[in-house]
Amino acid sequence: MQALIDLFWSKYGELQQAIDREDEALTGSLDRELDPLLLAIFGSAESDAGSIQAQFRFALDLLNEEADDRSCVRRNAHLLQTLVERYLAPQTTCAEAPGAPGEGQDQSSPIDQAVSSGILDDSLLNQLSDRILVVAPGYRILYSNETNAQRLNIPREELVGRHIGEFVGLHRFRNEFKPNLDRCFEGESTSVTYADQVGGETLVLRCRMSPFQRSSTMIGVLLVIQETADRRKRPAA
Repeated sequence: MQALIDLFWSKYGELQQAIDREDEALTGSLDRELDPLLLAIFGSAESDAGSIQAQFRFALDLLNEEADDRSCVRRNAHLLQTLVERYLAPQTTCAEAPGAPGEGQDQSSPIDQAVSSGILDDSLLNQLSDRILVVAPGYRILYSNETNAQRLNIPREELVGRHIGEFVGLHRFRNEFKPNLDRCFEGESTSVTYADQVGGETLVLRCRMSPFQRSSTMIGVLLVIQETADRRKRPAA
């Protein structure tokens, strides 16, 4: 896997040089060579943690490299989504309602049931009232449940690959989210609480953050966002 990724970046570097030289023939030739490499990298279902991590890291590096080209961002986000669906959110045949485990079932919280051993139970997570996200190193969204997508009024597939700073604001990202996300990438759990205008009303948002790993491989940070009404006293008119 790493050899394929290294070959891609080598060809990608040659492509950028050809574009700078305005060499249209070489640009076209190199561009055609990259598509089969992308197919080989993303089309391979790996079993060892190192190769899976390499695939995710490559997808995120490609997103960051081409972040200024919206069409490339959409394509690269789709490629990243294939990895999420393959490794993190496999299809399930049935699901118990959150908070109502059956006989002999784990009595842990609904979120603990839905996030186990680095696997996201999409069916369960979409039934929760909490907003659920997974943010990867690089601060881009790997996963969103339907509750979060509906709250933001953005289709889930359009959230994948976008920077978390787009949704919390650049100032809040730099001063609150980034330091706490970095702590989670190092293995800690933490939280951020803040007030924000959502749908025309002021809400208090508590965002709990915890490391999200699979087979000891750091995939990202799991964000659980809970909303409550802002009960702070306001000055009398």
